[in-house]
Order: sequence, then C-alpha cells, then structure tokens
Amino acid sequence: MIRTLRDLIVNRQSSIVNLSVPAKVLVLLFMISSTLHAQGGGVVEGKLVNGTDPRIVGSGVDLEVIRLGGGMTSLKSAVTDSAGRFRIEGLPTDAPLLIRANYKSVNYHGRVDFSASSKANVDIEIFETTTSMKGIRIEDVRLGFKLEGEHLLSLETCSFVNETNPKKTFMSMEGNFRFSKTPGIESPPQLTVTGPGAAMPLNQPPLESGDGQSYYSLYPLRPGKTRFELEQTLPYHERSYTYRKKFYQDIPAYQIGVIPRDMELKGDGLQRFHDDQKMNFAFYSGSPVKAGTEVAWVFAGGTPVAAEAADDSGESRIKPFPTEIGQRALLIGPLLLLALIAVLWYAFNSIPAKVSKSQDPRIKELKERRDRLLNLVATLDHRHEDRALERRDYVRLREQAKSQLRRIALLLGKK
Repeated sequence: MIRTLRDLIVNRQSSIVNLSVPAKVLVLLFMISSTLHAQGGGVVEGKLVNGTDPRIVGSGVDLEVIRLGGGMTSLKSAVTDSAGRFRIEGLPTDAPLLIRANYKSVNYHGRVDFSASSKANVDIEIFETTTSMKGIRIEDVRLGFKLEGEHLLSLETCSFVNETNPKKTFMSMEGNFRFSKTPGIESPPQLTVTGPGAAMPLNQPPLESGDGQSYYSLYPLRPGKTRFELEQTLPYHERSYTYRKKFYQDIPAYQIGVIPRDMELKGDGLQRFHDDQKMNFAFYSGSPVKAGTEVAWVFAGGTPVAAEAADDSGESRIKPFPTEIGQRALLIGPLLLLALIAVLWYAFNSIPAKVSKSQDPRIKELKERRDRLLNLVATLDHRHEDRALERRDYVRLREQAKSQLRRIALLLGKK
C-alpha cells in the first residue's frame, strides 16, 4: 500500500513536469485545494465551565475531537490553556463532531455545530468529583425474569439521581455501581448505561472484582439521572433456581416482574400484588433493603415461554442496537428483554389505584420513555440521512421504536 501511494505521488509529479505552466498552476491549485478539504477548514473555540465552582479553572485538560458516524473516531487532540480555553483548527465540517474533555478521570462532552463560516463555539460544563453518596439517591429498581427453555433471562434496572449541592460527579475507583455475581451465571453479564441527557444507552462491560464475588462499573454518576440496565442468562435446571443477590446500596423499594405467571417466586419481603392472565405476567413488590443485605429468591415451575422468533429476513431479533452517548455509541441487548420492561410498565400502570396513592409518577415515567424513543427515532433518521446506517437496519430499528411508541400511547390513553 505504501509503495502504491509513493508511485502515485511520483507519477503525479512527473505529469506536472510535462505540463505547460498554466496547466501546472491549475493542477497545483487543485492538489492544494484537495489537501485543505481533506484536513477540513472548521475552527472550534471554547472553554471549560466548572459547574461546581466557577472559580476553579479547567487548565491543562486533555481534549479530543470525536467524529460520529459509522463509529466514534478520534480526529485530533488538544489541551486547554491556563484560562481553560481552547482553539482547534483544521476540522471537517461535513460530519457530526464532539469535543470530549477528560477532567479528573471523567469524560464530559460538547456538541460541535458549525456556522456558515465554518466556525463553532463550544462551552463544556465540568464538575468536581466526590466519593460521598450524600445527595445521591436510588430509584426505579426493577427486576424482570423470563423463563425460556432451560434458562432464566433476567433484566435489572436501577437509576441513580445525583442531586448534590453544589453539583459534583460521583467517582470511586472501587465502583460507582456494584452488583453481586449471580450463582451459576452462564455468560458474562451485559451492562448498559444511560447518562444524564443521553438519548439512549451505552454498552459498558462491567469489571469483575478481585475476589470474584461481584462486578462493578466505573461509569461516573454525573449530576442528574444515570440509569443502569443489567442483563443476565441464568440456569433453570430441574425447573428451579435460587437467585442470590447482595445489595451494595440502600434500596427504598423494588419491583419484580415474572413471565410466565405460573412460575412461583418465594423470598423474604416479597408480596405478589398483580397478576395478568392475558399478558401471562405476575408482579411482586419488595420491602426496603439496607446496604450489605443478601437476599435469596426461589423460582420454581412455570410453563416455558417460546423463544423469540426470527424476523422476516430470517435473522434473530436479538441484535446489536445502535445508539448514542453524547451522540453515538453501541448498545447490545436482547429486544425481548426490552419488551419485558414494556410489560413491566404495563403491569405497573394497570395496578388498581388503591395500591398507589398517586398515578402521576407513572404517567411521568411513560412520558419520559416516550421522549427517549422520539429522540431515538430522530437519531435514526439523522444517521440514515448521513448514510451512517444501512437502510435495512434503519427500517427495522425505526419500526421497533414505533412499536414501543404505539404501546406507550395506548397506555397513556387509558389514563
């Protein structure tokens, strides 16, 4: 390849020598123009703004320019000056870009929007870090279990709401989200994270602890809401399984969804309070749990649910799912488990009024889910227009999102 490029350059130079002077000038101008176009004429200026204390300057912070589309490619690097400012030149203006700032081991992002003059101003908000959980609470802890053949598929969701004042990012090298290693797990767990302001989740492979008893994520808890989704495949031999879990944070409450409804679930603090025969679904609630507590839930029996069928193209519906963090990354997760979460919402919204004092939080959650799906559809449209997504994948993923939107619209219509 190198020799081919060298021969090409030599041949172009020889051709120029044999041309007349005017022709040489035109060819040289063309070559210069091509080089400038390849490098890009975009200029970005900006600064880091400390959201914890504006008096703290983000000087000497490493920056990266990330090109989005067909993956995340690093184009250029830079460093902020003593005033926390930066200027980056020679950037392409025909592709979506992000500026990524790594401040105290935490990444922060700013979207680049070029003006007609190929210039952009980007201010990136950064925060000081803390290892204290003060001002950070946990909500929306839900677990779904689906029997499929000799396996039990599980999906756990947990949200951390960072309301620190002044605003700080929680960052601990011991793990920002930790979960115990489930007995008999048949493959490494899949973890995805949706950070504050992100449209869709980011695939975030968890790290295993040194003692082999737990996994953890170093994804920082920035101010706002960070949602973790954990997927696991568990054994279900001889029609039973004992699920053991240690809680590493105080949990105010949690819910468990089970498919099929005739699968028994027993454990301390569990109460079955909703049963949907049509949806083949049962719903349990759990009492508050203190950090350090280990629970044991016993699953038994149940009529297996048929595995998710292939689509019209013959491909499995368990597919990698493109998404964005900042703007774009990759989520890998079974769509059947995402459908299970939709069923969880259905059951939760179908509970008689006497179970809950108010339905407002549930309506709010459905609307937030709807907004995220609308953002996903917009992202898919943008990627398709930029030719960063094949039409077949675009049509399939858009239809899946629309299906979820129709389901949510139906649920909201019942309110």
